[in-house]
Amino acid sequence: MPAGQVTTSNVWAVPHTASRWQEDDEAAEEGIGRILALSDGVFAIAMTLLILEIAVPAKSDTDMPKALLKLWPQYLAYVLSFVVIARFWVAHHVSFRLIARYDGVLVWLNLLLLMFVSFLPFPTAVLGVHNGSPAAAVLYAAAVVLTGTASTAYWWYASGRGGLLRPDVGDARVRALRARALSSPVFFALTLPIAAFVPYVAEILWFLVFPLNRITYVWFSGERHNQPG
Repeated sequence: MPAGQVTTSNVWAVPHTASRWQEDDEAAEEGIGRILALSDGVFAIAMTLLILEIAVPAKSDTDMPKALLKLWPQYLAYVLSFVVIARFWVAHHVSFRLIARYDGVLVWLNLLLLMFVSFLPFPTAVLGVHNGSPAAAVLYAAAVVLTGTASTAYWWYASGRGGLLRPDVGDARVRALRARALSSPVFFALTLPIAAFVPYVAEILWFLVFPLNRITYVWFSGERHNQPG
């Protein structure tokens, strides 16, 4: 072949490779979009089911204000679980903004999370109806531990062994999100003995998990020293 001659295969070699990469990126984006659509649907349904567990007082109740006030344990359980599920959704939203691609392991870990999220309305209803019951409190704490563990698992996999993150995600952010994800299941696991003996105290302590999440993220991300960026 004379010098400088370009064959047809050479002309199309690079564009073909670039096209394949573009197709792979588009397929990954579409796949992640489907994962997010399913996940958002499950989170939304679980949050909606929480309020459906609060029964409307019967017409036979002559003192309606008193009947409504008697439902305060269910109101409290609803607020707690709504914020807990919302916190898991926010973490899920943030994590998948940093995930560039997916594989089978990530899909199944995400489905495991959704299974536990969809289960949360049940222990919430039990806690609201059987307020002060050690068994109800332990069931609730255990359910949140399992949900938090699943939430932690998919992020640790995606940011570690799976290598599924965008290349521009820094180590500090990965470390901070790992620590924040782990803080919830660890905290609720530590309250299990308290729930078994003094459930009312455990229910009060559970609300502390939200500032704990924030403090953990700030501490491990280095925001106390650096400007966010």
